[in-house]
Amino acid sequence: MKVSKWCLAVGLLALGFARPGLAASRHFVLQNGERVLFYGDSITEQRYYGVAVETYVRTRYPNLDVKFRNSAVGGATVRGNWTAPVDLSLSRDVFPFKPNIVTIMLGMNDGSYRPFDPAIFNTYKMGYEHLIQSLQEHLPGVKIVLIEPTPWDDITLEPSYPRNPENAPGGYDSVMRRYSQFVRELGAEHHLQVVDFHTPLVKLMEEAKKTDPALMHKIIPGRVHPGASAELVMAQTLLKAWNAPAMVSDVQINAGASSVKQSENARVTDVHAGKGKVSWTETDKALPYPIMTLHSTKWPQFPPDPFEGYKMEIFWKMPPLSSAEINPVAALVTKLSGMYEALDNEMLRVSGLEANEYALKIDGKPVGTFRRQQLASGINLARYDTPMMEQAYNVMTLVWHRVDVRFYEWRAIQVPLGRLDAPGLQDGVANMLATLDRVQDGLVAQARSAAQPQAHHYELTAVTQ
Repeated sequence: MKVSKWCLAVGLLALGFARPGLAASRHFVLQNGERVLFYGDSITEQRYYGVAVETYVRTRYPNLDVKFRNSAVGGATVRGNWTAPVDLSLSRDVFPFKPNIVTIMLGMNDGSYRPFDPAIFNTYKMGYEHLIQSLQEHLPGVKIVLIEPTPWDDITLEPSYPRNPENAPGGYDSVMRRYSQFVRELGAEHHLQVVDFHTPLVKLMEEAKKTDPALMHKIIPGRVHPGASAELVMAQTLLKAWNAPAMVSDVQINAGASSVKQSENARVTDVHAGKGKVSWTETDKALPYPIMTLHSTKWPQFPPDPFEGYKMEIFWKMPPLSSAEINPVAALVTKLSGMYEALDNEMLRVSGLEANEYALKIDGKPVGTFRRQQLASGINLARYDTPMMEQAYNVMTLVWHRVDVRFYEWRAIQVPLGRLDAPGLQDGVANMLATLDRVQDGLVAQARSAAQPQAHHYELTAVTQ
C-alpha cells in the first residue's frame, strides 16, 4: 500500500479518556448563542486546549454561533492572580463577557507545591466555594464546569515536591489527587458537571512509559505544564464530556451499480463508474478536525506573549500546519488517546471495485493509493492531506488569530492601563477594547465563513488489474 505522507501508521488505542461527568443529553452540549469562558491558571493560559476546543466547534459545526474567551492567568489560585484578587478578576475578566458556560481549572498552585497541608487545603475549599457563589450570583443560570487539576508528573520521573522543608516522602501528585477528589465532591454537592483531566493525562504518561520511554518526558515537560500535544487530550476529554460526535461524514459508494449506499452528514451526486474509474461529487456538512501539533516539532510549551520583544510582528506566527514533517510527540499522543476514533471520523467506503489497487484524487489532488479491500472496509480521510483538511487548517489559523487578539487586548492594554488614573484614559481604554472586541467578532465570522461546506470532485483510478 502506498499512502500520503500525512497518513500516520498508528493503531487506535482507546484508553477511556472521556468521562461524561453530569452531562445527561447525548446531543452536543454547545448550542446557538452559547458563550464559553475558560478560567484558570497557567495551564489554561497556555491556550492550547481552548484553541483545540474552539477549532473543533468551528470545523464540525460551521453554522453554530458560539463565542469563546480565555481569562486564565499564570500563577492563579482560587484567591486570584498577579493581575487582580479574585473578585476584581471576576468583575473585570469574566462577568462583562456574560458567559453562560464557565470552566474552572485551579489547584496546581493552590497546593503550594509542598506535602499536603490541611490549612492550605482549607483555603482552597473556601476559595472554590466563593468562586462558585460569585459566578451564580452575577450570572444567573450559568453552567459551571469544574475541571480536576492536571497531574504533577510523578509518573515518568521520581516522585518529588518542589518545596519539602520536612523531607516528607512521596510526591506532589498525591496532593493533586486529593484536590481532584475535592473537586468531584464539590461538583456533586452543587450539581455541577465535573470533567477529569487528571486521569487521562496519567494514563497517557503510563502508556508512553511502556511504549516510548524516549518521548514520555515530553508529555508534561518540567512536570507542571502539559506540552501542546498533551493539551489535545485535554481538549478531547472536555469535548467528549460535552458529547462531541466523532463523525465528520460517512459515505459508502457502490461502484458496481454507480450508486450511493450511504451518505451521513454529506451529499453525494453524479456517481459514475467504468473503464477503471469511479468518480462522484461530495459535499460534507463538516470539516475534519485538524490535530494542532501533528505536522511540526516547533510548537513551544508556551506560545510567546504578543508583547514581549517581537522584532517583525506583534502576533505569534503559528508553526506550519500542513508540512510533511510528523511531530513524534503528537503522533504518540494521537495514537494512545485514540483521537481519530474519538473525534475525527471522515469515512469513505467503496464496494464493487474490480481492480486490485486504486489511486484517489480529490479536486485533482493526489490523496493516496489503496487496495480494493481497504476501500471496501473503509478509509478515514481525516488522516490524509485533502482539500478538506487544508480548509480546516485555515479555520484553525483564524481561531488562533482571534485568541491572540483577545490575549493582547487584555494583557497589553486592559490590565496595565487599568492601573493608571489619568483624565479620559479609561474612556480611551474602553474604546480600544470595544474596537478589538469587534475585531474578534470579525475573526469569528471569518472562521465560520471559511468552514462552510464546499463541493469536491472525487476520482478513483485503477493502477493494477
